[in-house]
Amino acid sequence: MKRLRVLLVDDHKVVRQGIAHLLQLDEGIEVVGEAETGQDALAEADLKRPDVVLMDIRIPGMDGVEATRRLKKAFPDMDIIMLTSYADEYVPEAIEAGASGYLLKSVDYNELSQAIRAVHAGETVFDRSLGREFLGRFADLAHKSKEATLSEREMDILRLLASGTSGGEIAAQLSMTSTALKRHLRHIFNKLGVENRAHAIAEAYRRKLL
Repeated sequence: MKRLRVLLVDDHKVVRQGIAHLLQLDEGIEVVGEAETGQDALAEADLKRPDVVLMDIRIPGMDGVEATRRLKKAFPDMDIIMLTSYADEYVPEAIEAGASGYLLKSVDYNELSQAIRAVHAGETVFDRSLGREFLGRFADLAHKSKEATLSEREMDILRLLASGTSGGEIAAQLSMTSTALKRHLRHIFNKLGVENRAHAIAEAYRRKLL
């Protein structure tokens, strides 16, 4: 089983160590790197290519929101969860920057592990303490944000799907594994609000993406 690769970004070493220790208990997750600043996060992400980044907001220099924005621009398929001590103050900025989740550092181990898997599968996660009305409002914002940001790779896949290219041929042409293709398709379906390839093509034409 492929382990999910996680990068931890927090300016407090003890926090990073604590999170890393908890995540080591999950055989399906591997912490591949740590960073103290936003600039370090960009460099470490480029080097380690994690699947998911756990990003603190208040870090030295470039803050976590700006680091998230730059990471999503450089690596559109990288999923980012804001992991912070601040309840709802930065949620709109974080979501608009491209974050797929917003959790408080008080989150328990099981919730954190589940959240990492959820965002990797194309879902959006929020800390339950934020409240039902709040969650509904910003889940909708996150959905709209994701809708507008199909990556170049996802658009390549959509174009090939629309041309009638098979899954195997798409994977070969784009030099990716079938597992990676399936993950990209999950992201595409989630962003377009559809459940299968045919509906994805139809929705892409409706939105004039193709």
